[in-house]
Amino acid sequence: MSSDRQHVDLNLWKDNHLFKKQHRLKLQFWEIFSRVAENISDKSLLKICSKHKSIKLSRGNDLLGMPYHVLDIIRNFDPKSGLNIRVLNWFGNGMFLMILTGNENSEKVFTFLHSNNFYFGLTDSPWDYPGLILENQKTKSPDPRMFSKKELHVWVKELKIEGDENEIIKEISQNINLHINQYSKIFGDKN
Repeated sequence: MSSDRQHVDLNLWKDNHLFKKQHRLKLQFWEIFSRVAENISDKSLLKICSKHKSIKLSRGNDLLGMPYHVLDIIRNFDPKSGLNIRVLNWFGNGMFLMILTGNENSEKVFTFLHSNNFYFGLTDSPWDYPGLILENQKTKSPDPRMFSKKELHVWVKELKIEGDENEIIKEISQNINLHINQYSKIFGDKN
């Protein structure tokens, strides 16, 4: 163990090509998320939630050692009446569509999410991505009594992406628009 601690992989550290390649990939996905966000109208979000806080892109470099991007849409994180559409791009793990709901909205979206192959998160926190994704702490068939807890609930589905930038943008956008359209019907500006 002590020999591993003493060894520093200087070849990896100086692998300029590898770091530039990773940087280009992060920029490509940032551009993809930006283009997806540009195509979401504020008007469509107002139909769902008059208290929405617009769209937010964020990124980081260390989610269990991997870079990530997040696209948040609606951004109402109230434990009671919250609703958010989140796309998580977690390098090395995949692209995930997450729906966060306050306890009042969980039952309202259950049928729609269940029929669209979402899993209900069983983690102690809706932000526990390793538990949710890597440890599979989720269920396809939640007990509706779980919705009564006054807390933010998370639903998750992996997005299968492939092809070029335009195909990836199309896949993400179609998934988001499906939810925006459905939530407009369900909530009709009651949030």
